[in-house]
Amino acid sequence: MKSDKNILKVKILDIEYPLKVSENVEYVQQIARYVDSKMREIQAAKPERPLHQVAILVALNIADELYQQKNIESDNLKVYEDRMDKLAKKLELGIKKSSEENDSLTRFDSDKTFLE
Repeated sequence: MKSDKNILKVKILDIEYPLKVSENVEYVQQIARYVDSKMREIQAAKPERPLHQVAILVALNIADELYQQKNIESDNLKVYEDRMDKLAKKLELGIKKSSEENDSLTRFDSDKTFLE
C-alpha cells in the first residue's frame, strides 16, 4: 500500500496537485505559491488563453528569470575572479619585495660582522 507520508498537496489555480516530497516541505510550498502567483498573473493578463497556454507562458517566463539570474551570477563571478587575480598578483609582488628586502638586510648584517 502506498504511503501518503511523503505526499504534499498544493493548489495551483485552485487545482490540487499531490507532490511527492522527501525533505523541505516549506521550500516546495514556496515554489508552488510562486508558480500559482505567476499562473494567476498571466491568466489575469490573458483571460482568453486556455490553461495549457497559460502554463507554457509561465514556464517561459520562469525560464527567462532563471537564465537572467544565471547570467548575473556568471558576470559577478567574472568580476570576483578578476579581483582575486589582481589581489593575488599584488600579494605575489609584496612577498617578492619583502623577500628582497630581507635578503638585503641579511647581506647588510653579514657585512656588519666583518666590520667588527
